Amino acid sequence: MDYGQRPNTNMQSIIGGRHLGIQSRRQSRRQSQTQVLTALIIGAGFAGIAAAIKLREAGIDDFIIAEKTGGISGTWYDNAYPGAACDVPSHLYSYSFAPNPNWSRRFSPAGEIREYVEDVVKDYDLGKHIRPHTEILSAEFDEATALWHAKTKSGDTITARFLIASVAILGTPKLPDIEGINNFKGAQFHSTRWDKSVDLKGKRIAVIGSAASTIQIAPEIAKIGTEISIFQRTPNWIIPRMDRNYSRFEKAIFARFPFIMKLVRLAMYLYLELVFYRVFKKQGWVNKYLTRGANKLRASKIKDPELRNKLTPDYPIGCKRVLLSDDYYDTINRDNVELITDGIKRITKDGVKLVSGRDVNVDIIAYATGFYTTEFLPHLDLTGVGGVKLADWRKDPKAHKGLIIPDMPNAFFLLGPNTVLGHASMILMIEAQTPYMVKLMQAVPDGKYFTVKPDVVKAYNDCIQARLKTSIWATTSQSWYKADDGSIPTLWPYPTYTYKNMLRRVDMDEYDIYGE
Repeated sequence: MDYGQRPNTNMQSIIGGRHLGIQSRRQSRRQSQTQVLTALIIGAGFAGIAAAIKLREAGIDDFIIAEKTGGISGTWYDNAYPGAACDVPSHLYSYSFAPNPNWSRRFSPAGEIREYVEDVVKDYDLGKHIRPHTEILSAEFDEATALWHAKTKSGDTITARFLIASVAILGTPKLPDIEGINNFKGAQFHSTRWDKSVDLKGKRIAVIGSAASTIQIAPEIAKIGTEISIFQRTPNWIIPRMDRNYSRFEKAIFARFPFIMKLVRLAMYLYLELVFYRVFKKQGWVNKYLTRGANKLRASKIKDPELRNKLTPDYPIGCKRVLLSDDYYDTINRDNVELITDGIKRITKDGVKLVSGRDVNVDIIAYATGFYTTEFLPHLDLTGVGGVKLADWRKDPKAHKGLIIPDMPNAFFLLGPNTVLGHASMILMIEAQTPYMVKLMQAVPDGKYFTVKPDVVKAYNDCIQARLKTSIWATTSQSWYKADDGSIPTLWPYPTYTYKNMLRRVDMDEYDIYGE
């Protein structure tokens, strides 16, 4: 079943018809059969685009970016649901080397982020490297030639010295395991595959899930739909977003005096690193302060004691994702919105049947049920040295510095295990990884390949997991950060400047070099 579609963006004419110079698929096919590339980048999201820019800066121009969709910006191309926006301030959720003085809001909406990435692609002349609708299904490393041979969904082969994949843990939508999910006769889709062709006006809409996507979706669809039913399994900690428009004067100042924009970015960075990061300590003054603030916000907005109790978490703030919203509680108070906390028994042809026996009849179901966050690159079949499979690695996913996987030679996995942040911008992690990646590539002679030493990977991950055991994330039995065995393969447990300092230089003693 198709649970929705991505936004309709034409790669040949994005941003008001501007042409990116992207080669046709026929040209791409001819080139892929005859040319050995220095690098194949999988994914045209923030990480893939940053990798391309750093390669160009290093004088490497023979690479392509294989993008499975028809658009760029990754997560922000997929997530085009009503109200989609970033939880990180705009000036921090952008490349440090490509500041944008024209952000419309303090927290940028998804469409604006897409346009920003498209602008960066144009400014850095990357369009000629991008191959849209090119999904990489598998890749196998040839030890004799030290080359990766990748297969596309269309059957083409792309050969490259280095493989660069953006892990994108928010890239594979997760549908709930609910009986009868295929029986519903109305429109249904996952939030990250929102079907814009479905008219919401005057409709009864169910939103299954109540976390980060829902608190953005609900305020928008409540203005359009007749009845909105929000199905909540677990209440969330919500703090004020404090979003606002940037004035025309502010944007003019940012454009005229770029150093002011840098100061704004720095202030945002310091707040998140020095203050908000402390939320994820087991206890601390910031944790207590935010807990009081979140409770005060809920109490001021939700006057009905029974409803307020349903929205009150029974776990410490920070151990699951802390949500930001200025209008979700106001939405819950609307006459046409109902918060349902009874369990779902099954999906029927007309809507949702609860375990209590009640039927909730709806016209549309939106599944805001998250992603497969601990199953890294689930649709990519990689074979490394000695026939080692990525599928086997997924059972116990560990990487060196969140970037390099054992027995996957000459390969980089941007935003890999233990690089997800609970407090700051992922762009900071990307900008630490990509220069390190290029330095390591430059240290490997032609015809040779590197692998990371197993003891290095073990020592690194033992340190990471030991730190995570002391964090607030370890205090809950279940969250999207955790694997089934209770380990936390997703999160980075230190400030981002610690990660950046760690990746400033390449220690070749951590790697073995092989080849003729």
